[in-house]
Amino acid sequence: MSTEFEFFEGTATVQATTPQVTVRRSGQLVLTEAAVALLGEGVEAVQIGYNAQARAIGLRPAPKDAHGALKLRKQPNGRSRLVDARRFFAHHGLKLVAASRADVEGFGEGLVGFHLTEEGAGQAEVALTKAKRTSVAKGK
Repeated sequence: MSTEFEFFEGTATVQATTPQVTVRRSGQLVLTEAAVALLGEGVEAVQIGYNAQARAIGLRPAPKDAHGALKLRKQPNGRSRLVDARRFFAHHGLKLVAASRADVEGFGEGLVGFHLTEEGAGQAEVALTKAKRTSVAKGK
């Protein structure tokens, strides 16, 4: 009877070959090894930009001490890198409604990035809603 079982051995990973980003609901970006490679060798920090007309987020390599530079943090698996983009999303009034994954593409001039869609759109792009900007008094 034990020879009739099919055992689960995990799922295939795309870490090494497919440039992708996972956008966590918290606003953290997790870049695959291949996505980091598109930024160039030895990149330790990035700047993030938003093109509202194209509904795209772009990343470019930046010196660690550059204004607005965000560190690419190594993950425990040693392959992916994390960028804390929470303030970026808040600054642009973009509220993430769910974690999702998107393909990373080259935008030219050293920029790589991905496109956003509205909530309920295809899975290949990041779902979000436009958040209402509000000021919250400290301590409330």
